[in-house]
Amino acid sequence: MNSDVSSPLKYAGTLIEYLDQGRLKAALAIREQERHLAVVDSSGHERLVPRDLVLMRHPDRRAERETAAEALAELEQARAELAAELDLQLLWEVAQEQSRSFSAPELAELFYGRRSNAAASVMLEALLNDRTYFVRRHMDFVPRTPEQVERLRVQNDRIRARSDDYRKIQKYLRDVVNGAERPPAEQTAALIDDLSRYLKNPFTRSRDMTQMLTHAAPEVDPAEAAFEILERLGARPPVPRFAFIAGLKSEFSDASMKEAAEAIPGPRALVEGGYAVTIDDEDTVEVDDALSCEALADGGVRVRMHIALVADYVVRGGAMDTEAAERATTVYLPETTVRMLPDQISCRAASLIAGEDRPVLTTDVRLSADGELLDASIYPARIPIKRRLDYDQVDRTLESEIHGDDTSETLLRLHTAAIQLRQRRRTAGAVLVQRREAKVRVRDGEVEITVLDNASPGRTLVGEFMVLSNFVAARYAAANRIPLIYRVQPNLSGGDMAALRPRLSLHPEYHAGIGLDFYAQLSSPIRRYADLVLQRQLLGALEHGTRHTPTYNEDELLTVLAGAENAEASGRELERRAKRYWILRYLERHAVDGPILAYVAREGLSAEPADYPVRGTLHGAPSLPNGMPIKVQVSRVDPLRGWLSFDFIGRAEEAASPAIRTI
Repeated sequence: MNSDVSSPLKYAGTLIEYLDQGRLKAALAIREQERHLAVVDSSGHERLVPRDLVLMRHPDRRAERETAAEALAELEQARAELAAELDLQLLWEVAQEQSRSFSAPELAELFYGRRSNAAASVMLEALLNDRTYFVRRHMDFVPRTPEQVERLRVQNDRIRARSDDYRKIQKYLRDVVNGAERPPAEQTAALIDDLSRYLKNPFTRSRDMTQMLTHAAPEVDPAEAAFEILERLGARPPVPRFAFIAGLKSEFSDASMKEAAEAIPGPRALVEGGYAVTIDDEDTVEVDDALSCEALADGGVRVRMHIALVADYVVRGGAMDTEAAERATTVYLPETTVRMLPDQISCRAASLIAGEDRPVLTTDVRLSADGELLDASIYPARIPIKRRLDYDQVDRTLESEIHGDDTSETLLRLHTAAIQLRQRRRTAGAVLVQRREAKVRVRDGEVEITVLDNASPGRTLVGEFMVLSNFVAARYAAANRIPLIYRVQPNLSGGDMAALRPRLSLHPEYHAGIGLDFYAQLSSPIRRYADLVLQRQLLGALEHGTRHTPTYNEDELLTVLAGAENAEASGRELERRAKRYWILRYLERHAVDGPILAYVAREGLSAEPADYPVRGTLHGAPSLPNGMPIKVQVSRVDPLRGWLSFDFIGRAEEAASPAIRTI
């Protein structure tokens, strides 16, 4: 068919459709990479698609990345209208009289009376899922004989006769999800067996059970619905809820564990790294950055940002590297943490543990008295880690009037420099939005919620120097033409920041949200595979010279990082869902009986409780300014579906502490 991808045409900038779980999925092709196409879907997510799965091309429908969602919506609308007209039985009655095979475009023309790529697409998807009227022969379709069709109809009737059991199971599932009475004991036991088997292996889950769960709880992921039903039937799997639902592997392969146990970093001379301190949450065990700061005679400071040199431990192409690429990121869930690398590396050997020497990639900068970047260099080293601090300790030290020791003097200098760096970024156009974040822990069924203030002095300090370290690395790569994946964002010019979301690029461009001309992300190689890859790229140039063949070429970078970005996005979404679920479980138990303090969001359409960073719909409120303190009553909470709503009681007298601050 002339609309498929068998011809050697160029696809970038055109809409294509690829096979995804038996259905055609539309996307915009943005790059071609040997055997793959890089595509963007209607949500703006990028992924790599093997060329042999791309079945349709729409040369008449072109778009840019910024207009992809609109173009894809138009295509879906056209497909929906055509699909509503399609009658395969009527088509078969006409086609079988001709006793020959047909392509999808030919059958589309036969049925609709015209040829179009959208019609061919609708026809192809219907034919791929047809089990009654046509037989597939590669990409051609042969009408079955009337005898074959009749025999298949009889079989389908028998299947429908057995569907009473299907409907009965579906009703049981729906009743349990909606809190109705439990099924009879015999059916309960069978249901527990079926659902346990369904959850056991995410790659072999029954299609029938998936459909039944979807019908029972259409707003919920089928695996999550299965877990919830088992819990309500008293058969909760003894594993962390969301890690199990997502099929995350907590254990590593024997080969990875052996490699981790035997990993020895290459010899690096021990150097003086300054009074290097690490700053993290109290319970953090994957420590991948440290800071040191010394005063200079001209009133400026020398700051060294030390990033754990994970590339010294994880060999490219080895067992650990392969598994880290598959995992892509460490996923932090309320019940457990699923790490990207084995604990031996992420929590011990590569982690910057106080009192130990560790290999690091150091970004060494000199800042003027008013925060201007005067000089910068990057080099691998081995340094002693002097002290570990948590954010609360840093905040208390900065608030204290008693100083003089190495720790307090280092923190004061870092804090002053961080404020200056932040002001410079703000002047350059950066939009600095800080939103409260929840840290949720679940231990033995008990939920603990801590509200993190991302605008606190300690978190601001660390954040600014990680931004600076990433900027220096990106600027170095751009100046020396080292292939790197940059993070860019168009100049907002008063536009909608959400609509102009950051994206990845092989070419350095301005990042409006951060307010810097160059930006890449390399500061968390212990827990993000993309950062580890870029660390290797930078290290190769530093050790072998910028004219040396790079560790990764551009196509390899795009392949690695497109996969990593998709997995990271999935991990972030899982973390968000898990946090919201457990916060709502807590509210369901402890905050439904009386008024609570909350802050207005979205001009009175939503509210966020003061003690729980989670938003819900607000009913009965007048138009109110964002951040205003109000009293609300929880009116509806459904952790499984993520639903939360409040009734407005009245204004509160407490001073507002907005959930979101632009600073």
